[in-house]
This record gives sequence, C-alpha cells and structure tokens, in this order.
Amino acid sequence: MEFKDRLKNLRNERKIDQKTLAHVLNYGATAISNYESGRNEPSMSDLKKIAEFFDVSMDYLFCVNDIRNPYSKRDYPENFENLKTLYSALDEHNRELADDFIHWLYDRQSTATYSSNLKVAQSKTPYKTKKQQ
Repeated sequence: MEFKDRLKNLRNERKIDQKTLAHVLNYGATAISNYESGRNEPSMSDLKKIAEFFDVSMDYLFCVNDIRNPYSKRDYPENFENLKTLYSALDEHNRELADDFIHWLYDRQSTATYSSNLKVAQSKTPYKTKKQQ
C-alpha cells in the first residue's frame, strides 16, 4: 500500500468526497484527486494537516505500519470522528452557530444537574423542630 491508497481509504472511511476534503484542508479542487492518483505528492506541512485531520500518525500515512495513532488515548466515542468531519466542513457562520448550540447544551446540562441537586432543599416536606416532635 502507498500513501495515495491510504489517503483514499481514510477519506472513504469518513464518507467524504475529494472536493469536501479539499475544502476542509483549504486546498484547490483537484489537489486530493492528484494525491490519490499519484500525480502529485503533498508537502511536509500538507502531510501534517492531513495526519491531523484524520487523527493518524505520519507513519500510518506513509504506510510504515498499520497503527493509526500509537500515542493518543481516545476518551470519546467513535462517532465523534464523524462529528469532527461535519464540523470541519461547515463555513465560519455555521461553526459559530454550532459552537453556540454546544455551549447551550452544556449550560442546560449543568443547570439541570444543579437543579436536581437542589430538589432536596426545595422539597415541600415541612421540617419539624425538636419542640414540634
């Protein structure tokens, strides 16, 4: 296997077309096609961008081994990769909307957790003092 095959496999795993990947990486429309056909090879800085986007090591990209990323431990679900791909394909305005929505969800979750912790204190059960007992 060669770099061009590895790139195509990674792109197909993410279910994105060449045009979308080129857009996400800020490349020209034919750059990915040229890489995958073997007509062109990316520069070192472009290889780093590709490796970072797909979250793989340079060794994996160069087909030195089949270990995608030997140095990272993932603490997020596998479908997070799909979310990263979708987020990367958004334009700046929609990324801001997505960020706002994620913060809203987080705040909502935090508020719900805080509110549920307060329910004991907000209970309508009357408290009895020692004199009332």
